[in-house]
Amino acid sequence: MPKEITRRAFVTTCSVLAAASLTGVRAATTSSTVDISRYNHRDWIAAFKKAFTDGDTVVVPAGLTCDNINTAIFIPEGKTLRIRGALTGNGRGRLVLQDGSKVIGEGKGRSENITLDVRGSDCVIQGLAMSGYGPVTQIYIGGKKPRVMRNLLIDNLRVTKANYAILRQGFHNQVDGAKITNCHFSYLQGDAIEWNVAINDQNILISDHVIDHIDCTNGKINWGIGIGLAGSTYDNAYPEDQAVKNFVVANITGSNCRQLVHVENGKHFIIRNVKARNITPDFSKKAGIDNATVAIYGCDNFVIDNVEMIDSAGMLIGYGVIKGNYLSIPQNFRLNNIHLDNQKLARKLRGIQISSGNATSFVAITNLEMKRATLELHNKPQHLFMRNINVMQDAAVGPALKLNFDLRKDVRGKFMAREETLLSLANINAVNEKGQSSVDIDRIDQHTINTERLNFNLPKR
Repeated sequence: MPKEITRRAFVTTCSVLAAASLTGVRAATTSSTVDISRYNHRDWIAAFKKAFTDGDTVVVPAGLTCDNINTAIFIPEGKTLRIRGALTGNGRGRLVLQDGSKVIGEGKGRSENITLDVRGSDCVIQGLAMSGYGPVTQIYIGGKKPRVMRNLLIDNLRVTKANYAILRQGFHNQVDGAKITNCHFSYLQGDAIEWNVAINDQNILISDHVIDHIDCTNGKINWGIGIGLAGSTYDNAYPEDQAVKNFVVANITGSNCRQLVHVENGKHFIIRNVKARNITPDFSKKAGIDNATVAIYGCDNFVIDNVEMIDSAGMLIGYGVIKGNYLSIPQNFRLNNIHLDNQKLARKLRGIQISSGNATSFVAITNLEMKRATLELHNKPQHLFMRNINVMQDAAVGPALKLNFDLRKDVRGKFMAREETLLSLANINAVNEKGQSSVDIDRIDQHTINTERLNFNLPKR
């Protein structure tokens, strides 16, 4: 380092220091919080644009309504909108979240007929009340631009009187790491959460939600589900690039809807801790969807654990079907700790209906109790384990336990396992209302059969 400094170097150094000082001033200014009420009330779109230029956080104060939000407002990267009052529109308005954008509801903060459009990573939507039948969905995650969106947090929302609450269209891009937690969804026409064609996504957590009155009354097909996740085209080889995968649905309390949890063409997932009441065909009558608390179509490698259902249709675990073509069958899954009590329900509803198979596959059903409902299995997986099962069904309705393994003359028999098949049954009690054995088994031809403590006899091979 030289001992002396020239005048030119001295002037240059002073200029740099001055510029740094001014930069610091600007940084201090733009990091401030600004109040939207101080801007032009006659043009809220321009007001928000200017406010986000002036500050990193824009506040809509309590008591203020920013109305006629009928076009897009882009929240710049890393900036925050805090809503303590209200934003309203006619359904065409959007808040577009980019990398690091946040929309935080505080107090009675709410939005009406506005879509929150997620287009970046590290986005947060939290604490907001949302409503309005204007837009198709309150929160949209998708678009046709290829991108990876990481670390999405959606938390503590109250969504009511709307179409869809959260809609993900995932064919063109990827969400890696999303937490959707602690929300209350009620009186919706569409789904509370629809994660559609999400074949690129991973590390998805959907948990701790209350879902009530999801009822499509407008005749839209496939609308009106609690939580739905779907991959792409069914394929019995279950390729990774076609399935929705690597997700957990947990701690769900649901009532008054046609379907509560729904998965199509999925793999590597867990559904656990579900409490359901009044999941019946009274809702979404024209939507063309099955009535079930949990509906699984053409899925591989999953666990359903700790499900409690009262006065409800139970579970449907079935084929992947498109236009009458049976394309895939569920395989490699476990059901554990399942309870269904329909003793006080006057009508007949589905108990648990399972189709499973394939050459190399297993199914385990453990710790299951059903009252006034039927456990029904179709087709033949390679290994079937059933343990600690108690089922009761009224004799006038049908058997409590149905095992239909014989599909030799059925087109769906192509999915049957035929080599090294195993049937293992233990601690099974299937009765009618009088406590009498109530079982219908068409054919037993598994290579290895293990049984103990059954209240019925298997047919001879």
